[in-house]
Amino acid sequence: MAVLPRSDYHDIAGVRTYIKHAGKGPAVILLHGLGASSYSWRHLVPALAEKHEVWAMDIPGFGRSDKPRDFDYTFAGLSNWLIAFMDRFNIHKASLAGNSMGGVIALRTVLQSPARVDRLALLGAPVYVHNRPPIIWTLNWPVVGKLAELALGPWAVSLIAPTAFHDKKCVTPELLAEYSLSLNHPGGRAAVVSFVRGAIPPDAQAWIDRYPSIHHPTLVIRGEHDTILDRPSAERFVRTLPRAKFLHIPACGHAAQEESPEVVVPALLEFFNGRA
Repeated sequence: MAVLPRSDYHDIAGVRTYIKHAGKGPAVILLHGLGASSYSWRHLVPALAEKHEVWAMDIPGFGRSDKPRDFDYTFAGLSNWLIAFMDRFNIHKASLAGNSMGGVIALRTVLQSPARVDRLALLGAPVYVHNRPPIIWTLNWPVVGKLAELALGPWAVSLIAPTAFHDKKCVTPELLAEYSLSLNHPGGRAAVVSFVRGAIPPDAQAWIDRYPSIHHPTLVIRGEHDTILDRPSAERFVRTLPRAKFLHIPACGHAAQEESPEVVVPALLEFFNGRA
């Protein structure tokens, strides 16, 4: 029987955070992508919770969580926030699964605090600088960035969301409404622009050079039609890590956990149960 999650708000490092929580067992934390929310894990939480304690939160600035303008939306700041989340709930060690932005947060965390991570699953995570989407470069321009913050809105979700899916039927009115939550709020628009501006730190290459030091079991998942993470980059990354495996999903886009849950759910269950 599926284990349905409980939803509540908790203060994490001064940010009122929306959290879904279900199950008992080894901890698994799910981290969503840019503009998304914990909603993106709706197909996975009940299944994973049958044998794990599963946490899926709306990252600060997104979904139903608060959107403070003075929050550090860099990957360093988001990784620090994740560790604060784990400390808040006495989670000494957890397996992490992250889609896109969430995958890079997970990757930064395993490099920054390796003792706190058990296993690592990355879904469409842009692991190299050239994988970051073009919007990251343009929003770094001061004038363009400010105009974008003023102009961003639900229209942007309607425009961008279809590019994340190979099967356009996945882009439902419900999905568009969920992923418009941030951009309906001035703080959310500012958070998106702030994150994008800091998405490629000056020391990005130094962190990339540390990839071979990741000895954690790692599963890299990529949809065949992912327009962010190209297959050569995914395969190069897998070769770089001592204990990484690659899962290629045909007829799938950037958000595999939403578009191909029939493949992702059993793959993650096997991986987090230590059988892969």
